Amino acid sequence: MSPVVSTTAFSSAGDVFSLVRSLLMDADIPATSLIATAVRAGNIVTITTKTNHGLMVGNIVQIGYVSDSSFNGTQIITTVPTATTFTYGQALADAISANGTSELLIQGDVWSDTVLIPLANKAYRKVQRRLAEAGSKTTTDEVIIDMPIGQIALTDSSSPQLPPDFLAPRQVWERIHGTQFFSDMIQTDVLPSYSQTGANRWWSWFNESINFIGSTNAMDVRLRYFLGLPSISDATSDILIRGGIDAMASQTAYLAAMARGSSSAPAFAGAFEQDMKELLNLQAHARQYVPGRRRPNNARRGRFGCR
Repeated sequence: MSPVVSTTAFSSAGDVFSLVRSLLMDADIPATSLIATAVRAGNIVTITTKTNHGLMVGNIVQIGYVSDSSFNGTQIITTVPTATTFTYGQALADAISANGTSELLIQGDVWSDTVLIPLANKAYRKVQRRLAEAGSKTTTDEVIIDMPIGQIALTDSSSPQLPPDFLAPRQVWERIHGTQFFSDMIQTDVLPSYSQTGANRWWSWFNESINFIGSTNAMDVRLRYFLGLPSISDATSDILIRGGIDAMASQTAYLAAMARGSSSAPAFAGAFEQDMKELLNLQAHARQYVPGRRRPNNARRGRFGCR
């Protein structure tokens, strides 16, 4: 049966960018005011508009068409004394002029997709790390790798090699190549000094490789691992974390605000922590409904403990 309405599994990067621009007050609200006078005194410019300008401190405006062209350019408003005046700093000689326009830069003029992509990718990686640290299954995948007789490591350059999106191992199983059932392998800090037998039995993660004793059989290794999700390349890229748009947007807004030295940056940092808490809680509740099997209390947990 088809769903009543279509669904989209993941948000797009464009959804994140739009939310970030709204958080940063880079909203799509055209606002152009006609200038009555422009006065520069002591490196401070006071613009008087013919009608209420609706601007606020921190807005970025484009001043244009003033009779004295030295006033023209992109400026950040520092004070708003009245509904028809605002000021900004400009280190030039004192002057008085008239005419021109003051335009609030609209959505994308300040935080365009091109500007936001590297910041969003940094936020994306941070959200992934926080999920991984909390044991989330969002950032895991599984693959079966056929290993020849005697292979003692899986690396980025071995043959066969680690998957290209591999970050770190989470769990490893093995079986003799061509057989049906996998057996758990035991993770150790240091591999024991045992001779090769028909199975590897142990694995260890160091030197950016998964290491084994080596088996006298060709083995199938089933690998569950933390994966690196594909980076954002444009607004159509999918954010492959369900429900992750809020955390992504608040962290991206924090990075953008920090880059501009904005006093709002701490507020975005706090919003990110709250968004991450809600995302982790959601995933924790979901995992409560996944059937699992508890290990017996007497299960051996030693470094070289047997199953």
